[in-house]
Amino acid sequence: MRFWSLHPGHLDPRGLVRPAPGAVLALAALATLAGGPAASPTPAIATSPPDTVLRVTFLDVGQGDAVLLQAPEGQTALIDAGREDIVPLLRELGVEQIDLMVATHPHADHIGGMRGVIESIPVRFFMDNGEPHTTATYRGLIGALEARPEITYLEATPRTISLGSATLEVLPLLPRGTAEHNDRSITIVLRFGDFTGLLSGDSEVRQLTHLVGLGVVPELTLLKAPHHGSDNGFTWDFLRVARPRVVVISVGRNSYGHPRQAALDAYAATAGETWRTDRDGHLEVRGYEDGTFAVLRGDAVASARGAGRTWVGATAAAGVVGAATAASSGSGLRIRVHADAPGNDHQNPNGEYAVLENTASAPVAIAGWRLCDLANHCFRFPAGTVIAGGGRIVVHTGIGQPDGERYYMGRRQAVWNNGGDTATLYDEQGATVVVFSY
Repeated sequence: MRFWSLHPGHLDPRGLVRPAPGAVLALAALATLAGGPAASPTPAIATSPPDTVLRVTFLDVGQGDAVLLQAPEGQTALIDAGREDIVPLLRELGVEQIDLMVATHPHADHIGGMRGVIESIPVRFFMDNGEPHTTATYRGLIGALEARPEITYLEATPRTISLGSATLEVLPLLPRGTAEHNDRSITIVLRFGDFTGLLSGDSEVRQLTHLVGLGVVPELTLLKAPHHGSDNGFTWDFLRVARPRVVVISVGRNSYGHPRQAALDAYAATAGETWRTDRDGHLEVRGYEDGTFAVLRGDAVASARGAGRTWVGATAAAGVVGAATAASSGSGLRIRVHADAPGNDHQNPNGEYAVLENTASAPVAIAGWRLCDLANHCFRFPAGTVIAGGGRIVVHTGIGQPDGERYYMGRRQAVWNNGGDTATLYDEQGATVVVFSY
């Protein structure tokens, strides 16, 4: 992969600015994408600590794709834009500028909303696969781009782009003229510390096989299901290599049968969680540098921040669900609970868990401390248990082998009530340290 930034270039045949070929490009010149101060930084979500979370938001745009990336430092990328106007949604999410816009391929359910975005929100860079289309939707997009000469054009050649402290690796495309539009979808590997995602458009079997053969598919935290969960949008070889922990299917009412049962079965067999925008609404996956993640679902994603949100992933940010209070001043500890396990809670006790976070810089030894629910189901931390400064540990309800970061209560049924519960952390003397209610 080449590591790129953007210097003044020349015009693409469509009239769009293109970086000069052969230029040695380093992202230091691109302050907003490289982590420098942005001209109009995206406002930080008030309920999250700064510089700790990568937000990947799958907008519910019906039968289409629109994925918003927001780096911890505020830089923003938009990958596809659905069929209709998404500007109001972007405004609700605090988007004031888009540093990079990507059209994975020129089908209307992926680019239809781009013209409105370009006409309403400042966009710095635009990327596509260089493959034109004959539709009015595509021509409208190109017209909007030509009316905005300040937007720099990028063709999707293999490169790595920095988005603040995250990186976007553009994977190689099949040669032009050798595949239909779906199988030349731009495919991006998103990295943020140990959190890894793969975002593609409508890739089908041929493109996925090509990528596996090149050895460029990493093990994934997050997979955006290619082609809206179609049965030609996965291969077993691809899933065996990717091993995603969570899959998001961007899909709406359609006549194609998406998502197909074969795809749903394949994702259920290989991923811990599968979510779909047609049932769950907007889905925000929050990635942490240690590889853990959280999922926020429904209308709350685009509503007043911090109000009415339901967390369903591995970690959550302060103040999002319920209210945690530290009983001992300066403890720096906080608790979050994931109560709603995928499927039947009692059949999947490890799908629910509590997360203890240490927001202070100094480690906290919690050997002998107890974590209890309102019904007094408790877990006692074993000797030597320490939460590192700025670190977290996860306590699963079910049975497993502790490894210093993940612990197990050893229960065969769910503990945390989905409709509301209280988690209390007691020290060795039985004094209350932190209480969290949701």
